[in-house]
Amino acid sequence: MAVWQWQRGQDKEALLNSLTSAMSVAPVDLVYREAEPPPEFTRVRLNRAEPAGPVIELRNSFMAGQAGRRILQPWRQGDDRSLVLLDLGWLVDGAPLPVFRPEQVQAQGYRMPTPRHFVLSGAVKGAEGPVDAVDEAVLHRRYPGHWFQGVVVLESSPEPLLHWPVVPEFMPDRHYAYALQWFLLGVCISGASWLMWRRRHEIH
Repeated sequence: MAVWQWQRGQDKEALLNSLTSAMSVAPVDLVYREAEPPPEFTRVRLNRAEPAGPVIELRNSFMAGQAGRRILQPWRQGDDRSLVLLDLGWLVDGAPLPVFRPEQVQAQGYRMPTPRHFVLSGAVKGAEGPVDAVDEAVLHRRYPGHWFQGVVVLESSPEPLLHWPVVPEFMPDRHYAYALQWFLLGVCISGASWLMWRRRHEIH
C-alpha cells in the first residue's frame, strides 16, 4: 500500500507539472494529425468550431462537496472536420440546463482524459442526455469523422456553468503522507511480529 500511494503521488506530481507548463504557454490550434495528435494536458483552441449534436449530462460529478453534472457536447471544427468532446462546465443538480449559443462558448481549454466513473450494473451509458458514463463508441458512430481522444475542458465556462477544475483536488503531498503512514504501520507490525516470535522462542 505504501508503494501504491507513493506511485499515485508521483503520477499526480507529473500531472501537476504538465498542467503548470501548459498554463504558462499560449494555446495551440487543435489540428488533427493521425500520427502525432497533441498530447494530453496541452492548452488548445478550436478553429471555427460549432456543435455537432446535443449535450451529454454526466451525472454524479461532485464539486466542493456538491452533487452535479458535467455538461459535455461534441463539437466539429470547420477546417478539417475533426471532432472533439467539449467539457462546457459543471452544473449543480436541480438547476435547469440552459440553452447555449455557439458564440457564447470560447472554444479554448485543455486536452484531458475522458471522464471515467465507477458505475454499478444498471447505470446509463450513452451519448446524449443524462448519463452515468459516456459511450464513446456510440458517439463516434453517430458523428463520423476524425475524433480526438479525451475531452477539451474549457478555460472559461458560459454562465451559469462553473469551470470544471483541471487541477486535481487530491494533491501529491497527501498521497506521500499516506505512503509514509502505511510504511510506518508496516514497520510497527513487523516489529511487533518479531518481538512475539522472539518471546515465543525464549519461552521454549
